[in-house]
Amino acid sequence: MADSLNGATKYVATHRPGSMTWGPVEDLGADVVEGFRGVKAKDGPNLIVYGSSTLTPLLLDAGLVDEVLLLVFPVLIGRGKPFFSDRSAPRELALVTTKVASSGVLINTYRPVGPMRTGTIGDFVE
Repeated sequence: MADSLNGATKYVATHRPGSMTWGPVEDLGADVVEGFRGVKAKDGPNLIVYGSSTLTPLLLDAGLVDEVLLLVFPVLIGRGKPFFSDRSAPRELALVTTKVASSGVLINTYRPVGPMRTGTIGDFVE
């Protein structure tokens, strides 16, 4: 698996293009959203964004995210880094699949469905 990942083209959003020596790698350019849109329009394998709290909201806002994979670990740490910044628009996700690992980690796949609805808990829980 490491060989296939190492051999895959990585598309990078960076302010330091000189740091891209671990190719094959391509810079998404100054307009990251347009760069990503161009890559997504090409034929090829699925694109994966790993854990970026700055790039992911940009791509969600631009409608370029097909799925969100969220792993929920059975630990409470009390505080930590938020998923996204305060500038990210609240949005609603629809659960597509969920799996439970033997460790208790929940592996949830969601698809974006639009702006967050508001209401009471009864509107969302059956």
